Amino acid sequence: MALADIQSTFSQILAAPTPSQSVDNKVNLWLRNAKLAIALVNEEPAAALAAHGTKNSLPPQLTHILLLTVFGKLNHFNDHYLQHLVAATLALYHLTGHVKSDEADAEQLGDASLIRKSNEGKAISEFLRAKGLSSWLEILRLKRVVFSAKNAQAHSLASAKLNRAQRLCLLSKIISSASTEKKHSLFSQCTRLIPVHHHGLLPSLSPLFERSMPGEKVYASGIPATIVDIQQNHSFAAVARNADRDSDWVPASSIRSPIHQHIEFDAFIALFNETRAPRLVKGGQPFFPTTFAIQRPPSALLHIIDELQKRDIDIPTLCEKIERAPTFNHFLISTASQDNRLQLPVKTIKQAVLTYGTERVGDMLVQFALMERLTQHEFPLVDTCKQFTLVASAFASHIASLTKTKFTAQSAALTMTFACSPLFTLPGLKVITKLPVRANPNFSINNTFKITTPSPWLSIAIELAENWHQSATWRAVLHQCNKKNDAVPTSLRKEHAVISLGFYLAKAYLLTTPNKDLSNTNEVKLWKSVLSLSSSDLAHIVNERKPHLICPLPR
Repeated sequence: MALADIQSTFSQILAAPTPSQSVDNKVNLWLRNAKLAIALVNEEPAAALAAHGTKNSLPPQLTHILLLTVFGKLNHFNDHYLQHLVAATLALYHLTGHVKSDEADAEQLGDASLIRKSNEGKAISEFLRAKGLSSWLEILRLKRVVFSAKNAQAHSLASAKLNRAQRLCLLSKIISSASTEKKHSLFSQCTRLIPVHHHGLLPSLSPLFERSMPGEKVYASGIPATIVDIQQNHSFAAVARNADRDSDWVPASSIRSPIHQHIEFDAFIALFNETRAPRLVKGGQPFFPTTFAIQRPPSALLHIIDELQKRDIDIPTLCEKIERAPTFNHFLISTASQDNRLQLPVKTIKQAVLTYGTERVGDMLVQFALMERLTQHEFPLVDTCKQFTLVASAFASHIASLTKTKFTAQSAALTMTFACSPLFTLPGLKVITKLPVRANPNFSINNTFKITTPSPWLSIAIELAENWHQSATWRAVLHQCNKKNDAVPTSLRKEHAVISLGFYLAKAYLLTTPNKDLSNTNEVKLWKSVLSLSSSDLAHIVNERKPHLICPLPR
């Protein structure tokens, strides 16, 4: 991205709506601008960090927006959720008249302007409530704090009433408003104020204040240089043209900055463009945490699945492929050590494979990798969605263990995980704080939640299952799961009942408060009949999960 592109993007991010625009159009404009900010930070994190740290005349609200975006990316915030948080912050600045001074207050606006802003704010708040965009309203509630004196901002940072997004927004505002020399000490002060339950936000941010950032003058292995770009463990040091060596990537640990000095932002951008070719490098870890595609499994897992699908599985070859993936290796060994009856320590993958059997090992690895990818990004309901998935999977697994079906307990849990996967992939669920459960008299997985979907719920789940190389039988079960059991082919009725009953119980006991005995409803009676389960079996299944029937609070 060239200088003109970066400067143009900066101005577009702060583009304000006109008074004549509808509330809907204003919100969409802020969302587009927020998307630009995230795209810029994703593509050129060094430019965003330089805007925060170098000498510049950029608007303070821009440096706040960029720093908030960086903070969100470092904390694995889902991009759609982060887009709404950034857009809400842009709305916050608009509704306060783009206040530039920390000491300024809405009272300094003219009477007519103040009334207009007040009416506009009410209209926007009503629109956000109608759309269920509570994450915007939470950011807008920071109005008095964000534009108060710095000591009041820091004091408010300690409030237990703030959620994670509000705290991150306020923290980024405090840091972005400080002079370069004071940012490190100010961050240290803020860390002491933040309550313990939100300390998880801080570890990923601390490197920003512990190492030299883009635009800073440093010594790279004793030679004067300027930091132009950064990765997780390396920095690109641009040395003077008459130096004895070329500009290059160097370990961050080799850089010294005895006195914090920064170049001008325009000079940084010129240097940034000048070093574009030598900065291109293969390998190394990008500055932001690595993210993984949900729509396809890890390549290492595909090799393992291919080995498991062979008619004659070669155990040594299978174990070798698992050992090549350290995450899978550790997961299987630690789980096998806890699961064997005598709880003897399992020290090798071969022992773990023999403990579980090859079929169960495959399902376990797929479910582990799938849940890791589904939950890699943060949004308010991620813990609730994870809890629902785990409870529904446990119900399905327990039901499968009590009746004779094509499912094993593990394959039932895995198939249920795919049935629940849209909870983590639908954009509409990223910005709300309560799962919108539909109160339908007739149960249907597709219509369990009041949420707009691009295609039916189970179609999304089936597509993901296919991408993850699941068998045609399990995909067929998912395909049938939105039908009544008596409309399902006889060969799949038991498997259909396992998934439907497990999902139904999770919805009923985790997300609602049943006011009657569910075992006597028509749907449950049919599933029980197909699975040869009694009411006491059902009660036992639910009682086993009672300690887990708790929905975590939104983040």
